[in-house]
Amino acid sequence: MIFLLDANIPPSLAEDISGHEVIHVSTFPKGTSTSDREIIDFSHQNNCILISKDSDFCDSFLISKKPKINSCETRKYSIKRNKELFQEKLQPH
Repeated sequence: MIFLLDANIPPSLAEDISGHEVIHVSTFPKGTSTSDREIIDFSHQNNCILISKDSDFCDSFLISKKPKINSCETRKYSIKRNKELFQEKLQPH
């Protein structure tokens, strides 16, 4: 499983997603200036689960008419709570 962290998610969250590949958009050639379209395309091409605090990604996915949406919207929770949830839910079994 590959997780793609949007610019509004701290790279440190990657430490809490153990056992999975994690990519932060800051590592892209355009860094955190990478457009939503480029992030969506990368996510689809690489079968990533996108983690973002931006609610507009759902709309972007729907407009793109891609066959699936792999998105995890985290805007409802603090970064601390998000880290706790990822640690809890993504523990290797």
